[in-house]
Amino acid sequence: MRKEILRKVLAVASVAALMVSAAGCGSASSKASASDSGATKLRIGVNVSVSGKNSYLDEDDNITGSTVELLRLVDEKLDDYEFELVGTSFDDVFVGLDTGNYQGGEANCFLTAERIEKYAIPKENICASYIGILVKKELSDLTDFSKVAQAQKEHGYTFYPMQAGNGLTYPVEVYNEQNPDNQIVFDYSSENTNSDVQAWIPTGRYDIGLCLYSTWLNNFQNEDGAYHEYVDDLAWLPVQIVGVYNLFDKDAVSQEFLDAYDAALKEIKADGTASKVSTEFFGYDVFDSDIKNLTE
Repeated sequence: MRKEILRKVLAVASVAALMVSAAGCGSASSKASASDSGATKLRIGVNVSVSGKNSYLDEDDNITGSTVELLRLVDEKLDDYEFELVGTSFDDVFVGLDTGNYQGGEANCFLTAERIEKYAIPKENICASYIGILVKKELSDLTDFSKVAQAQKEHGYTFYPMQAGNGLTYPVEVYNEQNPDNQIVFDYSSENTNSDVQAWIPTGRYDIGLCLYSTWLNNFQNEDGAYHEYVDDLAWLPVQIVGVYNLFDKDAVSQEFLDAYDAALKEIKADGTASKVSTEFFGYDVFDSDIKNLTE
């Protein structure tokens, strides 16, 4: 399993390097281009993860995953548009969007106030993430953010550092804003630490972190998971189910496109296809949940 993860990491790094190199060769345009068929082509940067089922590389190094396959189904319904999916890293998705190298991004993104201001975002969520607290089993009574904050005051427990502007950071920021007298204490990092928590909590570097349910299943509960050796020592405690959205460059897409995207995705959900795709990759239907958005 560790060799498989290393293979995927190296593949992602290679792709990301190529994308960065391409972005640096001349000025990138945010405008979508026309495909050979005459449809408007949108380059969509896809975060190829080694720890989730949203988007990853299969055994043949092809991009697949729940959100990837749903994007392809949306693409099939949009005759006037064509998606070119480009595998890359999480950070490069945003670099590419901001430089015009990509017109769209798929990176398992929650809604945040900053993202709503900066990007064009469809109304329909393409997935949902189950956010949970990851702790050693002896701390399994920390079942919500308020208990985490109180336990920090009483026992000095450490919460792992998180990146400003990151989707997993935002739920804690929202909680802190709403609870000024009982805040979760953490440091900001310049790096995306979402995957680091998987090692930091079981090895005792920090006491408390956040982890997605799909990551918990894939990397801890799965017998072939990279951190399965720690599963008996840990507890994953669900706290929120948050919608996941694709992001688009405001200068590259129109409201007409967003409406067409929403209509196509809504149809895929209504006929049960989205639920089938979700169940195939996650083992459960993410759309059969009370999905929240932290900006509401």
